[in-house]
Amino acid sequence: MENTSGQGQKAIVPAEIDRWNWGAFLLNWIWGVGNNTFIALLMFVPLVNFIMPFVLGVKGSAWAWRNKEWESVDHFKAVQKKWAWWSVIAYLFFIASFTGLFFVAMMSIKDSDAFKLAESQFESSRQAAELIGKPFSTGLPSGSIEVSEPGGKATVSFSVEGPKGEGTVYFDAVKELGQWKINSLILEQAATGKRTDISQSAMPAPVEEAVDSAKKTGSDEANAGAAKAVVGVRKPTGDVNEFWDNLTWDDLSAEEKKLWAVLGWNGRIWGSESESPVSEGTSWNKLSKEERAALTSLGYNEKSWNKE
Repeated sequence: MENTSGQGQKAIVPAEIDRWNWGAFLLNWIWGVGNNTFIALLMFVPLVNFIMPFVLGVKGSAWAWRNKEWESVDHFKAVQKKWAWWSVIAYLFFIASFTGLFFVAMMSIKDSDAFKLAESQFESSRQAAELIGKPFSTGLPSGSIEVSEPGGKATVSFSVEGPKGEGTVYFDAVKELGQWKINSLILEQAATGKRTDISQSAMPAPVEEAVDSAKKTGSDEANAGAAKAVVGVRKPTGDVNEFWDNLTWDDLSAEEKKLWAVLGWNGRIWGSESESPVSEGTSWNKLSKEERAALTSLGYNEKSWNKE
């Protein structure tokens, strides 16, 4: 058969190439420019672009044969085969890139101070222990965290699984004056769909009262007295830093864990030499009211904390 490629409507399209074209379907307008089939630019027209890939898949081979000169049928088939392979490679690269970016974004959320604070409060919650059990594991989070120093906000969810059950945890938090605070922490059980508010108040009321008293008097004795305000919290003897450093997370009572959770600690990072919450390197005056109240209840005062 005579090679009539490139002669437009006069060209006779060989039956062996007049078939579905994967390169035209997947790369559409890019394939069109490379094959002198500029009708593929209709991909930029709204609504038309929904059906154009399928039209190109069906008619692309015939159009490419008519619109461009080819050495032979074999040459045409070889080039179109390359277009098909490159389209597959391009899509695989796109999927891999999207997956990689998604994973990086989710890991950045999981490594954020807001997520660590929520995880700490969840771990120290008695309700969470009763419903999910311990130890528990958390999955990749989803949601968003927006930070504009010194403020920010976070709305995040993550899966959780323990020996007693599994579910999804939802939390929202705000960052004010450089400090994150959990507004709500909700556990939705997978088995029943029941939602439980496991938000912990930032600090038991007696402790806040003790701290207010300490502020009014300005005395170390009043600060030390706040440590007695919460039942289940030991009063440190000797050096307060050494007292708590010598204890493991499991040695702490539920109330003590709750107080340390306010400062960002949990069982995973307690005792770690490579990881610690932001509060650990923050001076007393730059801590939030809730964090200072927690430390006061644990036996610290401004002098002993800054000494650390």
